[in-house]
Amino acid sequence: MFNRHSGMIATVAFSLIAIQPAFAASQDKHDLPEPFLSMEKNYLKETPDLQKVMDVMIATEERQVKDPTQDILHNRLCAAFVYRMANDQKMPAADKRLALAGDILHNIAKEEKESVLTNPDQLSKARDMVVRLRKAGFLKNSPNFWNDESVLTNPKIGNNHALIHNITGAVMAGDLLRQVGGYSDKEIETIEAAVVEHSTGYWYFRDSIDKAAGKKGAWETVYPEPENDIAKFTHDADLISQFVPESVVPDGSKWRGLAKKRWGAKTPQEEGHIVYYVFQRLFDEAKTPSGKEMARERWNEIAPALIKLMGLKEGDDPIKILGVPSVFAS
Repeated sequence: MFNRHSGMIATVAFSLIAIQPAFAASQDKHDLPEPFLSMEKNYLKETPDLQKVMDVMIATEERQVKDPTQDILHNRLCAAFVYRMANDQKMPAADKRLALAGDILHNIAKEEKESVLTNPDQLSKARDMVVRLRKAGFLKNSPNFWNDESVLTNPKIGNNHALIHNITGAVMAGDLLRQVGGYSDKEIETIEAAVVEHSTGYWYFRDSIDKAAGKKGAWETVYPEPENDIAKFTHDADLISQFVPESVVPDGSKWRGLAKKRWGAKTPQEEGHIVYYVFQRLFDEAKTPSGKEMARERWNEIAPALIKLMGLKEGDDPIKILGVPSVFAS
């Protein structure tokens, strides 16, 4: 029953709500540049329950590392790429929701210290997941995936987060989605499959697996092929995220640093040669028309800058003129 104070309380409550600023979402403290921020706002408006997935991703990344900003921005950037690809290819809304959830979580185990396949508990969980996914009809095009556990437990492979986070990340993503709620077992399996299939496009990961295992084709034990658009979008988004000119072209950038530290470049020209070769091959790995288009947009900006760094003329083909970088020639 209303009393004489009811109207006053309602008025005060309404006034307080009206003057309060909108509640900040967990991602707002990490600046995502445009146009990706607008894409993110659009998909969160279209599918509000993805905010719960965003929240659990950010909370997990903040627990894992001291400064999680770059990890969080990577996941959000990739999800924005998925949103564009899904819209370009007119993906049904229900599938788009799963693709976005999977991409928000695709890297979730990369900084999780215990999430390695040399950990018997993690190995067992991953094995159980693979059995379950095969039973549900996934992984049909990858008969060699998980066919040799000696490769997966090789410390140079199974203990390397960069090489196996697709597997441990799929396990962790499934666990987190069960905690978040709102996803059926079939939907979670679809997302697990997409996460486990997202790393296949990194040819230098494949080479690293074969080298560590001492046999060609060992990588097929670790990297299954993406089989549907949800998995292909997750795959391509991660791939395209590497094509950021700021992380490729300038002196001291991520990829020129890798050319020196990982692949032995001694001069800026060698850095340009190595990075050009790496990215030319990455460009060829995109699985979807929209993914290829976005990769091309960025490659058309990156390639001329690397050609200039090598001291070559615009329009030159560095591989025809300089050959394959010696570190990759074998």
